[in-house]
Amino acid sequence: MLNIRFVDLPSELFAGTQEVLLQLGLCEDAKGTPVTVIRDGEGLSLKSGNHGVTVTYARRCDFFRALSHLPTVLKEGGEVCEKNWQTTLGLMADVSRNAVMTVDAVKRMLRYMALMGYDAMMLYTEDTYELEEYPYFGRMRGRYTAAELRELDDYADSLGIELIPCIQALAHLARALQWKAFAEVHDVDDILLAGEEKTYRLVESMIRTCAKCFRSRRINLGMDEAHLLGRGKYQDKHGYRKPADIMLEHLTIVTDMCKQYGFQPMIWSDMFYRMAFGGRYYVEEGDIAPEIMEKVPEGLVLIYWDYYTTEKKRARFSHMVESHLKFPHNKTMFASGAWSWSGFAPFMRFSLKSAEIQLEACKKYGMRDWLITSWGDNGRECSNFACLSVLLYFAEYGYTGKPDAALLEKRARACLGIGFEELLTLDAPNDMADSTDHPENPCKYLLFNDPLEGLLDAHLDPATVSDRYMEAEQRLSPLTDHPTFGYVYRTLASLCKVLVRKSDFSVRLRNAYLANDRATMAALANEIPTIVCDLDAFLTVFRAQWMRENKPHGFVTQELRIGGLRARLLSTAERISEYLNGTVAGIPELEEAVLPYTATAPSPEDPYASINSWHKMVTACIL
Repeated sequence: MLNIRFVDLPSELFAGTQEVLLQLGLCEDAKGTPVTVIRDGEGLSLKSGNHGVTVTYARRCDFFRALSHLPTVLKEGGEVCEKNWQTTLGLMADVSRNAVMTVDAVKRMLRYMALMGYDAMMLYTEDTYELEEYPYFGRMRGRYTAAELRELDDYADSLGIELIPCIQALAHLARALQWKAFAEVHDVDDILLAGEEKTYRLVESMIRTCAKCFRSRRINLGMDEAHLLGRGKYQDKHGYRKPADIMLEHLTIVTDMCKQYGFQPMIWSDMFYRMAFGGRYYVEEGDIAPEIMEKVPEGLVLIYWDYYTTEKKRARFSHMVESHLKFPHNKTMFASGAWSWSGFAPFMRFSLKSAEIQLEACKKYGMRDWLITSWGDNGRECSNFACLSVLLYFAEYGYTGKPDAALLEKRARACLGIGFEELLTLDAPNDMADSTDHPENPCKYLLFNDPLEGLLDAHLDPATVSDRYMEAEQRLSPLTDHPTFGYVYRTLASLCKVLVRKSDFSVRLRNAYLANDRATMAALANEIPTIVCDLDAFLTVFRAQWMRENKPHGFVTQELRIGGLRARLLSTAERISEYLNGTVAGIPELEEAVLPYTATAPSPEDPYASINSWHKMVTACIL
């Protein structure tokens, strides 16, 4: 521990400073090295001198980033000067796909963000916050209470971070709309019924709740991916109308509500493009019609999201940025993605490769508001903290320019207490091919790939997959004892141990069956108890990870899925035995042809894919 003594620490920094000092290995002591704090100028600076260290900062977020440099300056002396090029640097954490982060976990994330220099955070809440008038809204989903949201807002503010409400005011409300209590405001699919008075009472309740719980006067209303807008009950009541007209009317009503509560609203921008370009969001040429742009409410911020940029799509990305900047009355924020939403492990190397191209274009076009999304599609199996490497990269890019490997390693240890490359080791369960040209998630689909149906058997390399999972386990194992993040590495190492045998099991079984290799089939049946034992061990550590980071609601999905896999493995052992002892004449599932799951055949160089919907991957039958 390094002993320090603050001089002239502003009262607005006191509470937050106490939260991060221990994490930095700093201790306040009357005899410690003087640290003089001055609010002045632009950006941040630390200067070591005969009378201690002087820290200057422009914004509170700059001060907390400066603290992450303080241990090094205390030990080595010298000077640090940085200025953030960004206007907004934020994280959007998904807490709507079963995994609702605990209050303590959100606070932990906020501390890491503060030390990196972040000034904004959104908690993506579809129905995972309470509405007093609507008891079914977020029922049994681990929703945040108003008191919890206010506690988090206070905590974020103490660290110089704006906690921005992030809701859905049109679509993505399937979990709420499953209840008959919302039948009168349900259009079709996961979409609210536009033009309905009761819908606007519900939406106003959402906005009013946010106004009570958050300091921020910005609000993200969502309104993305409403693909079937106006095609259900709305069309029954009003006849067919252009989705663009319905969207703009609904948007105008809701943005007017926001103004009544003092909010500046923002929405994801995709619906404008999908309506203009036949359902497509990303286009390489063409713009939204000027008459549509003119109808977009003035002051509404558009969020351009793109999680898929590669070198081949560089021109497309630049065009989309240019197109967004043509809206005459609306600023644009850019949202990138930290790929942690396709299973148990992330794929941060792809995210970093994509971010490098995106940030270069954002800087070129002067787009200064950045958001990093960490979604949790299909149940949120991945640790909430797997995105930290990408968060660090964005922060360093904003404060110092494009960072090199040495800087990233140094800053990761300073802010997070772990190396940058060690964080990227979390990719190991998905890192089965020598390419990062597209995100892949074999650790999920090969776990749930049915041992008899084998719907995903075309999407692996049977010659190497087992060995690669053994190597992945060996890469993860040394980090399982890390004092802060070890539990995440334990979960993924345990998963890899399962996949050493499970990943290609259905392929080996089918090959032996078709070759009438009864000895190999018997050996495979005897292998199943070991797989089940490893699966049970994985579930234990996975449950521990979940309960450490999230509220318990939602883990039921994981146990049902893994429990179903366990039952299928045991059933497969019985089926093999019945075949070998002559009780049944064959195993029909193993006689079916192996077909690619995706529309195109997998590449021999990289057969792996991104396949995430459990209910589609696990069986061709009705669930």
